[in-house]
Amino acid sequence: MSQPAAIHLDHKGQRISGVRYPALHSGGARVLINHAFGVTRTGVGRAFVDLARGLTQAGCTVYAFDRLGHGESDGRFQDITVPDELAQLNAMLDFIKAEGAGQVHLLGHSLGGMETACLAAQRAGDVASLTLWAAAAVFVDDIKNNEIQGKSLDPLYETGLFDHNGQALGLPFVQTAKSFDPFAGLEAFQGPVKIHQGAADAVVPMKYAERYAKIWDQNATLYRYADADHGWNSLAERTLLLQRSVADIAGLK
Repeated sequence: MSQPAAIHLDHKGQRISGVRYPALHSGGARVLINHAFGVTRTGVGRAFVDLARGLTQAGCTVYAFDRLGHGESDGRFQDITVPDELAQLNAMLDFIKAEGAGQVHLLGHSLGGMETACLAAQRAGDVASLTLWAAAAVFVDDIKNNEIQGKSLDPLYETGLFDHNGQALGLPFVQTAKSFDPFAGLEAFQGPVKIHQGAADAVVPMKYAERYAKIWDQNATLYRYADADHGWNSLAERTLLLQRSVADIAGLK
């Protein structure tokens, strides 16, 4: 794999840091990958690094950014909101589009998958395909049930902060989620959609993947993984996930 190059863009006066993984040969697609909630552009267990390696070998150029409040980007985790992260994704897509003509393939995991689906609907003409890994549309229902990933939100309302795996999450994330519809307008995207969901996922139930598949109907393929958890922390299941994702995206270039 060629050495990734550091890239940066500005969002409301804050710096978003990322990398560009160059294709190993010409003629391939461009791919934007979007990480999960509270992690970084390398993905869970560096899954996005492995994904980028597979895609670059297939001739794709891959872009991966840390959203604000994550990884090496500016900002604080406690200030994040989904509407602002969607604005960041639009800026990332603009950055990629400025580097060359043609549509861009999108892939996202968990909350990043949910956001990526929304981006595809907002920018349908700029998007070649959509790949979702355990897209977490469930986050809205969880918050309405006063929890995030099984943990009560009561401490957030008492102190102004929620402990998410040692990271402080603030009230704005929860307040903006209450009026957010992760499924609104998704049918605007009419390109191919690949949906990957683990049956052993304790964060996102299968019914959310099935709802995505129903929205896109004949344009969607739903891959079910019997033993996969939310992070695909099984070598066999993750290997299959990566193989399918690379083959599907590279096959559409």
